[in-house]
Amino acid sequence: MIDLWVIFLTGLTTGGLTCLAIQGGLLATTLAQPETISTAPKRKHPSKKHPQAKPQTQIILAQNLMPILYFLAAKVFSHTLLGFGLGALGGALQITPVTRAILQLAAGFFMLGTALNMYNVHPVFRYFAIQPPKTFTRLMRNQSKSREIFTPALLGFLTVLIPCGTTQAMAVLAVSSGNALTGAAIMAVFVLGTAPTFFALGFLALRLSGRLKQTFATATALLILFLGIVAVDSGLNLLGSPLAPRRVIAALLETDQVSGSTVEAISTNGVQEIRIQAHYSGYIPNQIRVQRGQPIRLRVFTKENYTCSSEFVIPALNIYRVLPATGETVINLPPQNAGRLYFSCGMGMFTGTIIVV
Repeated sequence: MIDLWVIFLTGLTTGGLTCLAIQGGLLATTLAQPETISTAPKRKHPSKKHPQAKPQTQIILAQNLMPILYFLAAKVFSHTLLGFGLGALGGALQITPVTRAILQLAAGFFMLGTALNMYNVHPVFRYFAIQPPKTFTRLMRNQSKSREIFTPALLGFLTVLIPCGTTQAMAVLAVSSGNALTGAAIMAVFVLGTAPTFFALGFLALRLSGRLKQTFATATALLILFLGIVAVDSGLNLLGSPLAPRRVIAALLETDQVSGSTVEAISTNGVQEIRIQAHYSGYIPNQIRVQRGQPIRLRVFTKENYTCSSEFVIPALNIYRVLPATGETVINLPPQNAGRLYFSCGMGMFTGTIIVV
């Protein structure tokens, strides 16, 4: 029988932090909304023609806790629906790494556009400001009020499309339950467990005042920009692209992508064997050198691992494996030509490279 209390504690501890790392950009977007203002000077002579003022964007920090609550409520609702579907249909609703990469890229570009809009880089970025439908606005009869509800709720709902590693582990648990209501309960309880972490960050932000509050709002825009770059990087990693920012930087610096020395594969009976530890903080080793023209055998070990690294992806070979929390997974690869073979976790956060020489 599934212990929902344990699932809640998982969300309260590991889940809250890992999900904040992935979804923090959407929460920050909820807290600091761009608002278009007019820069036209006051007219002393209304009858005279004046040049039309260019609209500017000002960063406005939320004035109360309601946007955070709307964000969290929509987040719980969307994940409950996901759990219901996973429990009812099992693996039929599984999202492939390529689809996940596309969603990551979409979220990343949205956050980049939002941040650049906040800094008035170019008028085109105003299109990234989410506006509620006119019908919804008319129902609310107040544009600022409708935006206060619609934008946080939409962003909270969309967090279901960019799950963190722990959320993915809970999704697997929901699938294995084989029951729609149980799956819904698993996801709902887990997300409720993550809520205090998100709420605490939002609450602390809103307690600021005066110049410090505006400084925080500006810093939030910078955070959104950074997290947008991270999301784009993760999406490109999932696609196995050498254009991922961290890989480009590593190539320019001619250093390893991640700390750690390159390890040579051990050849046994004509098969090159690689032993990799899927740790909660990444893969060890993450740089392996093999010889071209020989088959490769990966032995991936896990021990109480519920993070993103429990999903092992080699995009170029269309390989995707869900690793057990504790155990060993063997992956056989055909002989490779000289070059680089990239692998990553299921969210593209943790990466590694097999260098074929």
